[in-house]
Amino acid sequence: MLVLRSQKMYARGMNLPIKNKLQEDLFRIKPMKPVIKTTLPHGHKDYLEIIYLQEGRGHHQIDHRKFAISPATVYLVLPGQVHHWELTDIPKGFVIMLRKDFLADHPLYDLLFSPFPLPFPHAVELSHIEPAITGIFEAMEKEFRDLLPNFKAIVQSYLWLLFNLMKREAKQEHSALHPELLIRFIEVLDQNFAMRYPVGQYARILNVTPKTLNQVCRKSLGKTAGQFINEKITREAQKQLLYSTDSLSEIAYRLGFSDLSHFNKFFKKQTGLLPGGYRRSIA
Repeated sequence: MLVLRSQKMYARGMNLPIKNKLQEDLFRIKPMKPVIKTTLPHGHKDYLEIIYLQEGRGHHQIDHRKFAISPATVYLVLPGQVHHWELTDIPKGFVIMLRKDFLADHPLYDLLFSPFPLPFPHAVELSHIEPAITGIFEAMEKEFRDLLPNFKAIVQSYLWLLFNLMKREAKQEHSALHPELLIRFIEVLDQNFAMRYPVGQYARILNVTPKTLNQVCRKSLGKTAGQFINEKITREAQKQLLYSTDSLSEIAYRLGFSDLSHFNKFFKKQTGLLPGGYRRSIA
């Protein structure tokens, strides 16, 4: 079994223990519990979940998006996202819990945790290749049970195959080749997001028109520059709410909001939850 050197993890730059449901494991896969249930909104600070439902009906909400559950669908819940289930049929499938460290020095790390959007949706229906997908999850579960030599590398290979199949079925190509303007925009945004600049200000810094910046973002990211800016601020807000004990007002000020009311309104529009509710929902 792969283990961490210490059971206690701390957020970078903060002396706050991070709850880790995986205990000492970096990877775990288990069958979905055959129970019809509705869960409260919750999230996971330190690991991502990959959920495969062979069977089941109902809804699965990830952040502000609500997905109708259909058979042979893979769902991806990244660290910091909030999700919950509304099941109406008994589910069958698998749940993978995976720490980032499990993918260190593997191409999947950059694919899943880069600043660019995922090359597939957070829910991908794969019913027409269901036997292959089921076989992948069954093989990973066997590797986890047996813990034979090269367990980690073999599971990583199955995950690589799974995500490439998801990319193909989503008809989206992930590439490290992004327009230079987009790369510069992301760099400038990383340095200035707390200034709450509008799109026009970023365009001036980059010496382009807002129209050009929006065109590049739409073509490469499938969203406007303004939407991408809001997503960046939301992710940073989620990190602060997860890993900091600071008050909501302090976080709002640090992120460039003039008052808590403005921060509350922005965060709820982006996630469907108020910041305080989001903080309480994370397990």
